[in-house]
Amino acid sequence: MSTSDFSDSDMDIDPIDEVFSEAAEHLQKIHNSIDSTDLLEIYGLYKQATCGRCNTQKPSVFNMQSRSKWCAWNDLGEMPSEEAKRLYIEKVQKLDSTWQPKQKLGDKQKSSPGWVVHSIPQRLEEADQKEHEKNAFDYIKEGNLIQLQNALSSEIMEILDENGMGLIHWAADRNAVDILKHLIENGLDVNFRDSEQQTALHYAASCGHIECIRILLNANADPSIKDADGQSCLDVADNSDICELLKS
Repeated sequence: MSTSDFSDSDMDIDPIDEVFSEAAEHLQKIHNSIDSTDLLEIYGLYKQATCGRCNTQKPSVFNMQSRSKWCAWNDLGEMPSEEAKRLYIEKVQKLDSTWQPKQKLGDKQKSSPGWVVHSIPQRLEEADQKEHEKNAFDYIKEGNLIQLQNALSSEIMEILDENGMGLIHWAADRNAVDILKHLIENGLDVNFRDSEQQTALHYAASCGHIECIRILLNANADPSIKDADGQSCLDVADNSDICELLKS
């Protein structure tokens, strides 16, 4: 079958998907300035937009962080995916009135699917989480290398958390340079993949964390690895400088 067998309409990308991806990417730049209530709302809308109705069991009352996120998603009920995307976009615009998407709703353009950073914004963690409830993942999110060293064990070095991310993905996502070095020095596979087959290099490239990229490349991270959507870290790179670094 040749490309001529497809009409232009077959290749049109729904503009709302384009703007939704832009909004999700922009959120990563501003999430540190957003309070936890708004972040929970944003999280629920994102899950509803990308996964549909909540389809997971309610977490235990002893896991308040996961329980809060589950409730934010579950409360949206049968809301259609497109409506959730529109509300997500409106929420990001409300949180940052200076942001304007490149793609306008109502327009159509041809484009390949984009890769959206899916990690949970940093301040979504429960502010009142008790110290004895924390684990290695929590310490990475906090950037607490000392506590991580005490909590780190071979059993959790290559497991995925509730968000489908491993320790190394969180370190790259948070730009936690010292923690990333520590994980690699302790034998964590630099090419370890998350639930969407993305490596830490995907995260660092997408977020624009140059020092993390250098650390990963020096540890022989493979920039040619492709995720579940067939995209390499070069495909999701934040800018041309990062692309050049990855190529070198």
